[in-house]
Amino acid sequence: MSFAIKTAWRDARRHRKRLFLCALSIVFGVAALVAIDSFSHNLRVAIDKESMNLLGADLQVSTRTEFSEDAEAWFDELGGEQAREIRFTSMAMFPKNGQTRLVQVRALNGGFPFYGEFETKPANANPAMLDEPVIVMDQLLMAQYELEEGDTVELGDTTFTITGEIVQVPGEAAFAGIFAPRVYIPLSQLEGTGLIGFGSIAFHRVYIKNPDIDTEAVRKDQKERFAEERLNIDTIQERKDDIGEPLDNLARYLGLVGFVALLLGGVGIAGSVQAYLQQKRDTVAILRCLGSSSRTAFSVFLTQICGVALVGAILGAILGIIVQAVIPRVLAPLLPFDLDYFLSWPSILSGILYGTVTALIFGLFPLLPIRNISPLRTLRAGFSQNHTKRDPFIILLAILTAFLLTAFCAAQTSVWWQGIIFAAGLGVAVGILWVVAAILKLCLRKFITPRNYLLRQSLANLHRPNNRTVFLVVSLGMGTFLIYALTLIQDGLLQQTDLAAANEEPNLLFFDIQPDQKEGLYEIIHGEGLEIAEDAPMVTMRLKKVAGRKVADIKNDPENTIDEWILNREWRNTYRAAVGPSEEVVEGEYISEWDGLDEPVPVSIEDGIAADLGVGLGDTLDFDIQGIPMQVKISSMRKVDWTKMQPNFFITFPVGVLEEAPTLWIGVARSPDIETTATLQRKIFEAYPNISAIDLSIVLEAIQSVLGRINFAIRFMALFTVATGIVVLAGAVITSRYQRIRESVLLRTLGASGPQVRRIMAIEYAVLGTLAGIVGVGLAIVAGTALSIWVFKLDFTIPWGQSIIAVVIVTLLTLFTGLANSRGIASHPPLVILREEG
Repeated sequence: MSFAIKTAWRDARRHRKRLFLCALSIVFGVAALVAIDSFSHNLRVAIDKESMNLLGADLQVSTRTEFSEDAEAWFDELGGEQAREIRFTSMAMFPKNGQTRLVQVRALNGGFPFYGEFETKPANANPAMLDEPVIVMDQLLMAQYELEEGDTVELGDTTFTITGEIVQVPGEAAFAGIFAPRVYIPLSQLEGTGLIGFGSIAFHRVYIKNPDIDTEAVRKDQKERFAEERLNIDTIQERKDDIGEPLDNLARYLGLVGFVALLLGGVGIAGSVQAYLQQKRDTVAILRCLGSSSRTAFSVFLTQICGVALVGAILGAILGIIVQAVIPRVLAPLLPFDLDYFLSWPSILSGILYGTVTALIFGLFPLLPIRNISPLRTLRAGFSQNHTKRDPFIILLAILTAFLLTAFCAAQTSVWWQGIIFAAGLGVAVGILWVVAAILKLCLRKFITPRNYLLRQSLANLHRPNNRTVFLVVSLGMGTFLIYALTLIQDGLLQQTDLAAANEEPNLLFFDIQPDQKEGLYEIIHGEGLEIAEDAPMVTMRLKKVAGRKVADIKNDPENTIDEWILNREWRNTYRAAVGPSEEVVEGEYISEWDGLDEPVPVSIEDGIAADLGVGLGDTLDFDIQGIPMQVKISSMRKVDWTKMQPNFFITFPVGVLEEAPTLWIGVARSPDIETTATLQRKIFEAYPNISAIDLSIVLEAIQSVLGRINFAIRFMALFTVATGIVVLAGAVITSRYQRIRESVLLRTLGASGPQVRRIMAIEYAVLGTLAGIVGVGLAIVAGTALSIWVFKLDFTIPWGQSIIAVVIVTLLTLFTGLANSRGIASHPPLVILREEG
């Protein structure tokens, strides 16, 4: 073993640059894994540390209606210290500048939060314990509208005085108020605003501090006693899960991106080792002649690969530690607490282990065949052995690689079968690229013989002995496939909130319109030169039965698969004679009018909510409409484009059924500019304080702000895959440099000029880049289409122009990298090679 180590070290010193490039193949993949896993570890530690502060209480009970007398008696039984909150959205007007803004009003009393700190400026400005019209407002809202302490705010019929600004609310991230900024007022002042009345969408909450409370017993008691009242219970553990799960999912996704970079690096390791050992075959044969066993020769190069793998993994871990500090800064607004930075040694060590094992496994594929090199190789130049018998160790190594790849992918996804599909998809992509490269070589050898000498020689190089065609097509194609598929999915998600696509869409939403306010409101809108693009009535109702089963029984059924929010929600449905512009009937018949008295009312249901409820055509639903029971029968199913700024509903009734029910109206309009929107909002607030006039462009900008940060994190991690792809490409070119020199010398000896040699190489690299780009982009389009339609539920359109540009970029990148690393080859002196051959 000491001989193997000494020999490996001596040989490695002569090839430091080449081996370092080999190590660089896995650096970026390891860095991505270490950074993401360290971030996840920091996040889990922070969530555990802040667990009591995330909810601000031991128990939270909420509902969308006022608590019943039975519920109030139950709260008394639970005991402990309690606080109340009523939360709803409304328009606020700022007399200082005459502007208005949709805000999230939180009317609070009691000592909430019981855990953590309600951080305000100045300190202790929480209005919960006061009995006067004061308000504290979101810090960003204060800055946006240039408000200061002592200014006034009008909410409904009451004028409030600003006493401070909100810095941090326990358990809430900074982006919690990005759509409707948070404002807090005393609960005692809520009634005077006149904002809570019929049809108001308000959430009633009770916060309970009782460390001795048994949350599981409370939940069981609630299900048995209050199944009909739709009480929602939130505990500290559930809040931890709610915060941690989406961020864990993001971390898993980013981890898969990092793992892809590591796999691509593994492919680079395999190619570099193969080219390196190709030049070491004579050395192995000499060692065999001097009495060394095949095991000893194998150990020499295995030692080198282990060293290269360990160096690359350690360098990657160091880079990952640096990147780890960047991720929390990007995602800080999405976190409800400050995330402390510390080194996660388990993450660092696991990253080093993943990198080392990956490099070792991929390096073994080209290394195992050197065990079969015979001493006879030293006696005849160009002697080679043909081994038709398959090496069982290669087969076992392939099985082990597939198993480890699948296991890691399954561990990185929330559902194990998704990981298996991901791994299988990678395997299929590699197989397709390998087959395409093999077919190309076969066609070039058998059928394609251009008359032009330079073109003929370039294409012949692709199937010459010791060619790198398959390796380059697979590595380039995989890099293109993974990066472009990621780009397509990201673009599809971001297009859902693309403001440019919404230029002709309504950008003003009006809701909570009372029937007797409708005419006056529309006069104000028309006075500003605007038109109502569409309006619709809304009738509030509660779901009582699904396909004949009581909601209470469904909720208590341990095998129930219907989400609780669907069963507990207040349904706001509409009635109209025809489907809306953003809807399409996909099954059944839409009934426009109905006058039947003793039969279930035929309704149209959105296909997504129908799937969630597990119902279809002909099934019945029972609703309670303001105390009046009504059974409906599903006559049609609609596909709704929720991205359209139109009044969309889960269920639509035919005309002639709900006209006499208590109704609110909703409408949308298009405003040409911010000034018109601001003027209209102010006039509506002055005339009808209860009506909310929302500038949808602000909502879209807020969504883009949040998605932009997530998108930056994803694209940032994708850069590691790009960097790895470039390193692998450069490595493939550099490791084949010696072979290129030999070919160049042979061509120049036969009379070819330097420019001709360079053109031959340029055509070869262009063909490889174009082929890899076309296949990689094609695979990305297939994967992007499947994921967009079946996973993300997006309408997918193939961006042909962008795809062509992607192929061109891959081709040019391959051409540039190949020629840049081939400098000097065409001018290499022929005599050097002839002496070596001599």
